[in-house]
Amino acid sequence: MSTSAPTMPRTPMRRIAAASSIGTSIEWYDFFVFAQMSAIALNTVFFPSASPLTGILLLFATQGVGFVARPLGAIIFGHIGDRLGRKRTLISTLLLMGIATFAMGLLPTFEQTGYLAAILLVVLRVCQGLAAGGEWGGAALIGVENAPPARKALYGSFAQLGSPIGLVLATLVVLGTTATFGSAGVLDWAWRVPFLLSIVLVPIGLVIRSAIDESPEFAAVRDNNQQHSLPIAQLLRHEWLPLLVGTCAFVGIFLTYYLMTTFMLAYAKTTLGLTSAVSLPSNLIAAVVEGVFVIVAAVLSVRLGTRRINVFAAVGLLVWALPSFLLAGTMPPWGLYLAVGVSMIFVGSAYGLLGADVARTFTAATRYTGLSLSYNLAAVIGGGLGPIAATAILERSGGNVFLVGIIPAVAAVVMLAGVLALPALQQRAERPQVAAGEGVGATS
Repeated sequence: MSTSAPTMPRTPMRRIAAASSIGTSIEWYDFFVFAQMSAIALNTVFFPSASPLTGILLLFATQGVGFVARPLGAIIFGHIGDRLGRKRTLISTLLLMGIATFAMGLLPTFEQTGYLAAILLVVLRVCQGLAAGGEWGGAALIGVENAPPARKALYGSFAQLGSPIGLVLATLVVLGTTATFGSAGVLDWAWRVPFLLSIVLVPIGLVIRSAIDESPEFAAVRDNNQQHSLPIAQLLRHEWLPLLVGTCAFVGIFLTYYLMTTFMLAYAKTTLGLTSAVSLPSNLIAAVVEGVFVIVAAVLSVRLGTRRINVFAAVGLLVWALPSFLLAGTMPPWGLYLAVGVSMIFVGSAYGLLGADVARTFTAATRYTGLSLSYNLAAVIGGGLGPIAATAILERSGGNVFLVGIIPAVAAVVMLAGVLALPALQQRAERPQVAAGEGVGATS
């Protein structure tokens, strides 16, 4: 029995766009605030006895814990999303992320409670990771599953706008906090301000998401009794190939993105000696360029298709990987700005399209779990392990940042292989026998 969506969504498209983009913006604000404050203050607040570079490495490890938790969040909330619906899951992830972020602003410091402070920070970071793991997949599907066939990439890009918007919000708040209270004030107590402000944003997202209807494609699967009791088991048994390919497709943009927006802040402070006021604008550049090219790529995809744009992005990331780090290390701060800006052209172009492309490789009954898990496995590699590996290479090489560029170059090659494989998997997922349960990843 067909599970195709109605030609017109029950919720107006402007409301779906708001639920996808604004809700995701609030969640990514929470996630990015931690990343930026890690590079500026949290290493001193929670690991004061470590050297500056070791403190940064410890904070990247703490940040990495959040990324490691994201695949688990994808499985937990993917199960809820595939069993109970996209809307209910998105409300749950928003609440969990907001509460965890607000609680970070209330934590005691190392001076007050010793290592207990760092342990509590790790626990809350895990909660952030769980929420992030379940958030993006549902937000992307709200657009993709309500879109007509020719515009799935365009509508699926709404959720991707949350990343640059969240990054702008986080960067402006962190800049405003450092400018208002100064470096001493931030280290003393004002590091809490960006975290506490999360409690103001969460109700906005809840109101917007409560006003949308359930995805029609999910409703069709539910009404036709085509759900699986354990979506993750179905996914690993029959749809492991799109899971692998989707992870490869995402890994290049994740690794480049987090090296440019997180590792570069720490590098600029500890090695180049740049102040936060000089280095943080690179994140604003990243957010603006990424957001613009998310929109440009989504609009162009209606005429050009997605494959050409994805290949352009992967090749661009490969070619630009080594020169970008050379510029950042030899021409601060303008080399840093240029390295970040050009990188985000390629990141934004692919990021705007891959949500819809990877989603269409999975059957509707496992789509939330499959899309979320492939996305967040790539996030573990790119955002969790990437900055740790880059910092270790920088330390072992005596500060030679050029060698760090090898990491995103390799990731770009993996990404290229992934995006080239996506169209064939989309065609296989659309076959009737796959929808009936034979699976895309089964060997023939």
